[in-house]
Amino acid sequence: MESIVSAQPKAMRRLFQRGAKAIEESSRVLAISHIDTDGITSLAIVISMLQRAEKTLHWQNIHQLNSETILEVKQLVKEHKPDLVIFSDLGTGQMHLIEEHIAPENVDKIIVLDHHLPSDNRKQLPESSEQNKIIEINPCQHNMSGSYDISAAGVCFLQAYALSRDNVGLSELAIVGASGDLQDYYGKGFTGLNKEIVSLGVSVGYIQVDKDLTFFGINTRPLPFLLEYATDPYLPGITGAREAVYSFYQNLKIPLKTSDDQWRIWVDLSSEEKQRVVQGLIDVILETYENPRVATGIIGEVITLKNRPARTELRSSKEFSTLLNACGRNRRAEVGVRICLGDQEALLEGHTLLKQHRMNLATALRRLESEGYEEKPGMYVVNDPQTQDTIVGIVIGMAQGSRIVPADKPVIGVSTNTSDEGPRIKVSGRCRRSLVKKGINIKETFTEVGEYLNEQHDSLIVEAGGHPMAAGAFIHQDHLDEFLNHVSDRMAKILG
Repeated sequence: MESIVSAQPKAMRRLFQRGAKAIEESSRVLAISHIDTDGITSLAIVISMLQRAEKTLHWQNIHQLNSETILEVKQLVKEHKPDLVIFSDLGTGQMHLIEEHIAPENVDKIIVLDHHLPSDNRKQLPESSEQNKIIEINPCQHNMSGSYDISAAGVCFLQAYALSRDNVGLSELAIVGASGDLQDYYGKGFTGLNKEIVSLGVSVGYIQVDKDLTFFGINTRPLPFLLEYATDPYLPGITGAREAVYSFYQNLKIPLKTSDDQWRIWVDLSSEEKQRVVQGLIDVILETYENPRVATGIIGEVITLKNRPARTELRSSKEFSTLLNACGRNRRAEVGVRICLGDQEALLEGHTLLKQHRMNLATALRRLESEGYEEKPGMYVVNDPQTQDTIVGIVIGMAQGSRIVPADKPVIGVSTNTSDEGPRIKVSGRCRRSLVKKGINIKETFTEVGEYLNEQHDSLIVEAGGHPMAAGAFIHQDHLDEFLNHVSDRMAKILG
């Protein structure tokens, strides 16, 4: 068990110890987190940790920590009067807002548990004196990657584990969060501290790792729906085509029902039947995509959460993460948090949100297939006014993963269907890991262009953040073209 501790840099361990002391000395806590799977599981870990420590707490998910929502957090501080505020899966890129608006309030400590890249002038480890009100713990400041080595949920788990070894079972939520952030390289396995957390979870009987089909629904979906609703990868001619799915199984002589007329699911199949289906899927993919590597992602490491109910979404880290993501992307992140905490009513509501989420994604992908995308120097642009800002990043990532949009350049998604009624547009960027190796850093590009435009117009035009492979920005609608042109120019220079 202690290998999980020795794997952490010493400076990081000291910060977790400071965090544990701050938690022990607190009585009232305000916990704020993001709305995606990583943010939801982060918050659930923090809530579980605090409840077990018998702390009074108020918690809330927010879509973005920016110049507007920080004022909402400030109001929560005034209302609930916490002596400790914990930010998870956000905060590092907005530290100036925390320092300006939250630190001056009457709170004893602020803990930031994040994995996003800091701004350029904060890449070094922050001063770690006991007098500092803010305790920031981020792998990026300890020579680790927040995109691959550990997610925010993992950071929150390590904080909970530092507080009490009794929190070891929360390792499963840490891996669900990392799965939601695609830190397992699309089924190729976890690395860094994520791998240590998996090993710890395996050793105490919470996690099991197998090689299997990586599609969503292997524990829950009847065989026809497993393929009909497949979107990662998207299967042209099969996804959304019910009759084609039935023909696919019929040609392979795979019975869809049991002898007592019950639908079979993937885990019901024999090894030989699974091999036949996998080979059939590979054949379909190779007929469609020029790059055969698309087929390699359909088999990979599948993580089973052994203490969760069998034949449910909660049994698989991937299905669990998708269920939680559906809650957040439908603007009901609090439902996802309650699911993590074992609320059965929330689970029923989550099922409804999941159906809506999958339908939204499939519809957006079909729309993209028919309407296409724009190619600019250095990037592709998908501008779809109908796609919600909460899912545009997922859609463009899936589109590149399925080669609906080529993967040789970053893809930028634009959504005017935003959560609020203000004049700001959501822009999301995604790229493959191979482009990061060539020098592409979407977060840096968005941030640098944003800082340039803000300075040029002497106004807050752009707020951006994220990772090298996946980043987002909110942009004033009057300056969208200007922003995209600058981003395009910078990307083209790097790829040129």
